[in-house]
Amino acid sequence: MDLFPYLQQSPLLVGFSDDGIRIIESVCVARQIDVGSPIFVEKMIGESAFLLVAGDVSISVEKNGAQRELAVLSAPDVFGEVSLLQPGPRRVTARARTPVGVIEIPRRDFLNLQKQRPQACIKLLMNVTD
Repeated sequence: MDLFPYLQQSPLLVGFSDDGIRIIESVCVARQIDVGSPIFVEKMIGESAFLLVAGDVSISVEKNGAQRELAVLSAPDVFGEVSLLQPGPRRVTARARTPVGVIEIPRRDFLNLQKQRPQACIKLLMNVTD
């Protein structure tokens, strides 16, 4: 899968040049998730940000032993991006409502890229906080 067109449309990469997008693309991984499968669960350590390219994702929290849906995301939504800023437990669960395609930005790879291409990474982090 060519990730570049999806990254161009992502709100996470607004204001990026094509070269800047290619820099971020170098650490991205395309993933397919089956219906009902969790992308991440509440309280697990956040290790990646996700750019939704196809399908719908349910964001929910556990309340009184049951999952309470807070939102339904669709392309080109971004979720889990706070994990790029700081490690820590997830505050919500993200689960595929339909077959889902995501582009994952693993925190570990992003931090390594930050040493080599700090300007692109700082720009992405500024978009996270906007």
